Amino acid sequence: MTPADARAFWLALLDNAARLVVDADALFPSPRAQSLVVLAREEVGKAVWVYKAFWGAWDDEDAPREVPELRKQGLHHVAKLMEADGYLIPLVDFPGSPEPVEIELVKAHAPEWLAAHLLGIAQEDNEAKKKGFYVDLEDDGSFTVPHELDRPDLRGQIWVAADMIKWFLDEDALLASVVGGPRLLTREIEDRLAAVLARGPDG
Repeated sequence: MTPADARAFWLALLDNAARLVVDADALFPSPRAQSLVVLAREEVGKAVWVYKAFWGAWDDEDAPREVPELRKQGLHHVAKLMEADGYLIPLVDFPGSPEPVEIELVKAHAPEWLAAHLLGIAQEDNEAKKKGFYVDLEDDGSFTVPHELDRPDLRGQIWVAADMIKWFLDEDALLASVVGGPRLLTREIEDRLAAVLARGPDG
């Protein structure tokens, strides 16, 4: 993949994630909104893989690169969710700490705990995504129905997904200003999310 193609792909992933968030906001309080929020974060996870491979070479047309995660894990929902959260969530609740801890600090000092923590969140979210779409039969013989599920945190989760995308775009703009390289405009994606972000995490 060339840097130009990677940049276009990265923007397409974030634009699609933003559209999914807007659709989720429109569907609220339907539990299907929960499913769309999780799908949006999966798209962000793929965008993180591309960004890590290319962010320093967007403008170097002589440097095509591989993004092996797309081929190896592109269909693995949990892996994509873990990547998005691990890169774009700034703080985590760490055992024994009275306040949330910066994720970079946890990566440095407790990487195994962080990996397990992100895996647990991703698995829960992937299950929530499925329950928002399907009638599921549980091991005990009971079953869940999407429209009967209670999602008390759904409005906040929609906002967090929108904020995650906006933060990613802001980071890209900051890096562009540091290295002095041109960047394709991201304003259209930001504008798409404006109404969702304006409501705040409490709706």
